[in-house]
Amino acid sequence: MIYVINLCQKEDFSAKFVTNWKRGSIVGEEKALQKTGKQELRVPEKPKDQPDYGCVPSRFWYTCFGSHLVLNACRFIFGIKVRADRRIKSLPGPMVIVGNHPSFIDPIIMATALYGRPINFVAGEFLFRRKIFGPVITKGGCIPKAQYRTDIRTVKAMMRVLSRGGVLGIFPEGTRLTDGHSIPFESGLASLVKKTGSSLVVFRSHGAYLTWPRWSENSWRKGRITAEFTSVLPKEEVEKMSIDEIYEFMKKELEYDEFQYFSDHPQNFHSKAIAAGVQNIANICPKCGGLNTTRVVDGKGDTSLRKDLRRKGNVLVCSKCGNKVAMNRRCFFEPAGPEDKYFPDLRQWTEWEQGIYEKMASEEGFCLKEKVELHKLCEERYYAKVGEGVLTIRDGAITYEGTECAPEDGILYKKGKPVKSQKDRDLSLVAKPVTKVFPIHQIKGMLMDYGKYMEVFEAGGKGNRLIPENPQRLYEIHSIVQAMKKQDPS
Repeated sequence: MIYVINLCQKEDFSAKFVTNWKRGSIVGEEKALQKTGKQELRVPEKPKDQPDYGCVPSRFWYTCFGSHLVLNACRFIFGIKVRADRRIKSLPGPMVIVGNHPSFIDPIIMATALYGRPINFVAGEFLFRRKIFGPVITKGGCIPKAQYRTDIRTVKAMMRVLSRGGVLGIFPEGTRLTDGHSIPFESGLASLVKKTGSSLVVFRSHGAYLTWPRWSENSWRKGRITAEFTSVLPKEEVEKMSIDEIYEFMKKELEYDEFQYFSDHPQNFHSKAIAAGVQNIANICPKCGGLNTTRVVDGKGDTSLRKDLRRKGNVLVCSKCGNKVAMNRRCFFEPAGPEDKYFPDLRQWTEWEQGIYEKMASEEGFCLKEKVELHKLCEERYYAKVGEGVLTIRDGAITYEGTECAPEDGILYKKGKPVKSQKDRDLSLVAKPVTKVFPIHQIKGMLMDYGKYMEVFEAGGKGNRLIPENPQRLYEIHSIVQAMKKQDPS
């Protein structure tokens, strides 16, 4: 369903809809909107095969299945301790709730805090490709967003929610936190809030990042998550502010450092391998400066460590100089011995690394090369290996030189493995030489699954998934690209 709304009109269609819905005089949001009789509103027939993005969340999937079953289960599993805020629950719509994006479970935490009031969440497009999960979250009112690309479909669906006086839940950073610290974002959402006359609410959680960090190879760890609504801008206040003022307000309110919070509020997190995967972020040795030399090993049985640090998968060791750092139960680092160098937390470690990468990127003649596999989306759900080549970063551009074939001629991958019937295909028979150049100043962002793959996008939104020969280099690649973009923002 597509709504074309003249945002300059002072008429509040959302208020009319809410009033009529409460009186029970109208059944369904489309009928309510049609009865406004305004010429600037068009409600064409929705094709039967088109997903109903931005719909009123299904009572069964959102309320019965989601709120009653999933939320209560997650409260127990993840230790979520959140009190619903009655003031926010009763705040009239339209309303936009923004929050940091530390973890996979952020929508669950936000929904818990607003328990009883449905939210239309904006989520990554990849989630909607899943065979069962995709249709379920669509019926639950979720809206897909293609990351780092203009997505008119998303904007229309968000407008649809706000035009009926609904609640929009969104994480403007667009991707999960890397090191527990907030990520810069653009001002587009501030413009949407202003034009729709929505109330703006800021939401913040504590412990979600350390419960399920982006880099974790051991899934989630048991701890405690708390959350609260930190600030509110009623629609009357929004009307008085400029877009820039709204944007600055969001940036200030969303500034957050998980490690700073837990240095003041210590808490233990329990996991069988608490540091597994952190080598993909803390990948420069603080003692010898070796690049991508860190690896995680077991501290269990290591008599050089204190007894409370002798646990499985919690020690970060440099393969070059042997520097040894242990992650304690609070997810902070400690040196194994007096000669070992370390940073107290991952945030400080990555800040130090960024300085090194910025210096590398500024050096004359700098060039980074890595062998990669090229994968492309196939069958709208899975990826297929379509070629191999070399990724080069230099002179302000990312270049792929190698081969490529059509996705249907490639090797289909499911759950990270090639399907048996295609794994022996010889791509050299169908793949052709190709060169792809991505100017860094034109790249809004790259999808990164550290330790696994990266994605860059061509004009038109076609994604190129690149899997390095050494996956640990992904953080180095990402950091170099960010440094180059910072040096040449044009």
